[in-house]
Amino acid sequence: MKIMKTQIKNSIYIKIFFIGLMVIVSTQSCTDLDEEQVLYDQVISDEFYQTEEEVLSAVGAAYTPMFGFFQNTNMYALNEVPSDEITVPTRGPDWNDGGHWVRLHRHSWNITDPRIQEAWEWIFGCISSCNRLIALLEPLGTDISEAFIQELRALRAINYYWLLDLYGNVPLVTDFEATEPPATRSRAEVYEFVEVELLETIPNLADTGPTDESTYGRVNRWTAYAALVKLYLNAEVYTGTQQWQKAADAAAEIINSGQYTLAPNWRDNFVKENKGASEFIWAVPYDEVFTPGSFHLPVMTLHQQHQNTYNMSVQPWNGFASVAEFYETFIDPVQNPGPQGDVVGLSPTGDLVTGTQDARLESFIVGPQFDSDGVTRLVDGAAEASDPDGPPLTITPYINELLPGGWRQAGARIGKWEFYNGMGQGLSNDFAVFRYSDILLMRAEALWRMDPGNAEALMLVNQIRERAGVDPFDALTEERFLAERGRELFSEVHRRVDQIRFGTFNDEWWEHPADASDHVNIFPVPQSQLLANPNLVQNPGYPDAGGD
Repeated sequence: MKIMKTQIKNSIYIKIFFIGLMVIVSTQSCTDLDEEQVLYDQVISDEFYQTEEEVLSAVGAAYTPMFGFFQNTNMYALNEVPSDEITVPTRGPDWNDGGHWVRLHRHSWNITDPRIQEAWEWIFGCISSCNRLIALLEPLGTDISEAFIQELRALRAINYYWLLDLYGNVPLVTDFEATEPPATRSRAEVYEFVEVELLETIPNLADTGPTDESTYGRVNRWTAYAALVKLYLNAEVYTGTQQWQKAADAAAEIINSGQYTLAPNWRDNFVKENKGASEFIWAVPYDEVFTPGSFHLPVMTLHQQHQNTYNMSVQPWNGFASVAEFYETFIDPVQNPGPQGDVVGLSPTGDLVTGTQDARLESFIVGPQFDSDGVTRLVDGAAEASDPDGPPLTITPYINELLPGGWRQAGARIGKWEFYNGMGQGLSNDFAVFRYSDILLMRAEALWRMDPGNAEALMLVNQIRERAGVDPFDALTEERFLAERGRELFSEVHRRVDQIRFGTFNDEWWEHPADASDHVNIFPVPQSQLLANPNLVQNPGYPDAGGD
């Protein structure tokens, strides 16, 4: 059952959005701990934070930064562009941006690249907000304040999970009043911190599901379990020790809770009115009115002429697209065998391909493009002379080159979330940070890794495939697992992590030569952080603050 936007006004995000805008949320380095202090004796009194409503008004500041999750910076950029599924071609003068999109694609980034710096600051800003609010609530000593402290600890732990995954060795800061620049902690130490924090807080978190308005968009018990599944599934990468059984058990807690089910229609997770979708374990509730421009997908991926298709209030930027070979996995007759003559899509070169129709092909926009009337062909007056399709706008999976002259019409566009008439820079669709189908696939993988013949693992994967309308697998392999995760979770900020776990992140693919070293599996500590905090240690394989 979906909850319409008019019914969700009690969500923490909406209730305290304007309050959150007035709260200064630190986005500075974790080394700048002395720049923001609170005079607690002037803020706390018997008249404040005695009700859940009053505490919510403060805690909202920890959630407001989440609106930045899906933009062309932060989490999305670092997890998708370096993977084999998303690329940002340099289309003439567009999207050069100092070359950092190309460097992300080719794994040749440096310690001054803006996306690496911005993600570090964004995550530590979220952590700083959690630390500040925990320090604000601890003196109260009430049941209400304690409940929210547990929630903030879990939210902080999830942010540290993202840090240990992206950067490996990072500072651990839990004291908002600390004044000494923190030192780097090992990846194993950060892993242990995240695990302990999640395990300790889980019993105290709300046992609610996606249709509960009071906790929608907030961290609940099942959000914390989902983070644990991610942590355990990648434990060998993080610590050198496999934790498949723990991953399977944590996933089972969510499955057995009865709170979540697969949506009968895969597309239901991505439509405009997707509030309370049955698969949403943790969602960011975007809204084009209350959070304008936050869910940037329309402008990130659509061609400029698509402004006329959707009667958009702004012109798109014609950037993000799928790597053609990744797109082809959705229509590969080897992966999706079907009757001959059943046309399902375009090959990277624009040829018709036969196979079983995969519902998840709706993740892409390809082929001839039309005005909002659905009849009039759009025309790209700036189309390159070398583009065989000419001015009539035809989006092709094939991309002629990454730089410097990627064709304006090249590359299947990301259409996974419903685009709608009159949209602006951002969408009103909610985005699932953790989704139930991912939990099913992760439990299946953990069971399969312990026993390649596990019947439950095969059943869980085929559940996902049946929902997509494709034939079941008769057996599971690493290649099939990775490909199925790609088809189901495309553009949902999982691909880089999956490729590293499956050992393909350093392989050669389109416009990405094989990596000379796997040190690129974690990003460098940004130069600005090294200069600001002499106690930080650069990750192996990267230069210190004096290099680039």
